[in-house]
Amino acid sequence: MKRVIIPLAAIFVLSACYSVCCAAVDVERILPHTSVNGIDIGGMEAKEAASFLERETDSRRSTAVIPVCFGEKEYPVAVGNAAEWDYEPIVEDIQKQSERAFFARGYFLIKSFLTENDKEVLPAHISEDVLEEAIKASGLSGERITRQTVYQTEKDSLVFTIGTAGEEADCVKLKEKLKSAILADDYSVIECPVTAGNVDEADLDTIYREIYKEPENATLDPTNHYQIKESVPGVRFDKENARKALETAKEGSQVTIELIKEEPEITAADLEEHLFVDKLASYSTQVRGTANRKDNIRLAAEKCNGMILLSGDVFSYNNTVGEQTAETGYKLANATMDGQIVQAYGGGICQVSSTIFAAALYANLSIKERWEHEYVSSYIDAGLDAAVAWDMLDFKIGNDKKYPVRIDVAYTDDILTVDIWGTRTDNAAVEIDTQIVDDSDGKLSVQTNRRVLNEDGGKTFVEQVAYSTYIH
Repeated sequence: MKRVIIPLAAIFVLSACYSVCCAAVDVERILPHTSVNGIDIGGMEAKEAASFLERETDSRRSTAVIPVCFGEKEYPVAVGNAAEWDYEPIVEDIQKQSERAFFARGYFLIKSFLTENDKEVLPAHISEDVLEEAIKASGLSGERITRQTVYQTEKDSLVFTIGTAGEEADCVKLKEKLKSAILADDYSVIECPVTAGNVDEADLDTIYREIYKEPENATLDPTNHYQIKESVPGVRFDKENARKALETAKEGSQVTIELIKEEPEITAADLEEHLFVDKLASYSTQVRGTANRKDNIRLAAEKCNGMILLSGDVFSYNNTVGEQTAETGYKLANATMDGQIVQAYGGGICQVSSTIFAAALYANLSIKERWEHEYVSSYIDAGLDAAVAWDMLDFKIGNDKKYPVRIDVAYTDDILTVDIWGTRTDNAAVEIDTQIVDDSDGKLSVQTNRRVLNEDGGKTFVEQVAYSTYIH
C-alpha cells in the first residue's frame, strides 16, 4: 500500500507544479526566451513588441549593406532603407501561445526555457525607387570599364585617344539581385551583372567649337591705361580629315590631328608702328555767343578730347559729356526747345557734337545715331549738325576700322577743332555733300551724302548718312 502512495504523491506534486506553471503564464505577454530575427521580445505585450522590433530595425538599417563587386573594386550598397518589415502578424501569432487553453500554457512555458524560440521575419516589401537611389549613391550606376574617346591639345596638335569597349554595370539586373538578397536576408558579396560597353563616336562638331578661335588683332587695353595688348593667333582644324582618321582608327590607339594656326592681321609690332600716325579728318567751327555758352563748349570739348575708340567700339556723346547740371560744371546759356529760345544748363554743347559729326563723316566712321536741330545752326551748314539732349537725343559714332582711332578736340581763340587720328589703310578719298531736297512751306529738307572714292578718283560707293528737316 505504501508503494502505491509514493507514486501518487509524486504525480500529485508534479501536477501541482505543472498547474503552477500554467497559472504563471501571463496571457497578456509573450512567453520568455522568444525572439524575432534575433531580437528578444520575451515578457512584452504584443503592441510593445511590435514597436520595439520596428525601432530595432530602424537602428539596423544603417548597417544593412551589401557589397557589390565590379571589376577590381567593391561598392557598398546601403540597402537598409529599401526594405520594409511587417511585424504585427508574427507577434500576434507568438502571442497566441500564451492565450492557449489553461493546461496547454505550461507546456509552452516549459518549452520556451528548454528550446530556442526564434522566429525569422523577411521583408514584406522592397522599394525599387529607394533601391535605385542606393545604387546611384554607391557610384555603380555610372561605373564602366568601357573607356570613351578623349582628346587633348599638345603644342600644335590635337591628340585623340580612341576609346575601348569593355563592360558596364547593368543596374537593372543588379537591382533584381539586390532584391533577392534582401528578401533572403543575405548580405554577402554579390557579383555585379554587366552589359557590353559601347564606344561613342567623337562629336567633332562640338570639339571644333571648343577648339576654334578667331584670330584677334593686337589692340589697346582700356583697363591698363591703353597699353598695347598682344595679338592672339586663330586656331582651327580640318574636320573632314579628322573624321576620316577617327573612323579608321583602332580601339586604344592615338590619332594626331594638326592644328591650323591663323596669324592675325595686326600684330603688336604693327600696331605700335602705325598707331594714330594718320590724321583721318579735321573739321573746325567758329564759336560765338555768351561767356557761359563758351564755357559750356570748353567743358564738353575737354571731356571728349582724347577719346579712343577701339575697333568695334561705339562713342556716345551723352555718356562722354555727362548730364548737364550746375553740379557737373555746366552753366545756363541759350538752347532751343519746342521752337523757343530757353535758358538751359549746357546750352551750346551741340556745337561740339556737330563738329565731331562733321569730322567723323570725313574720317569715314560709321554714324550710329544723329539728330538735327529744329533750326539751321549758325555755326555749321544744314545737314552737318548733330543735336543732343540728355536722356532723349544722343549722338553716336562707331569705329568699324581695323585700327583704333582717337578723337582730339581743341578749343582755342574761339575756334573749335576736331581732329580724328588713326591708321590709313588705303588712299581712298571722302567727299561730303548736302543737297536741298525741299524748301517750301516754311521747311527746309536736306540730304547728307558721303562718297568714298578710290585712288584713281573712281566712285566706290555712295551712302545717305542723314536726312534733316528744319523750320525755315
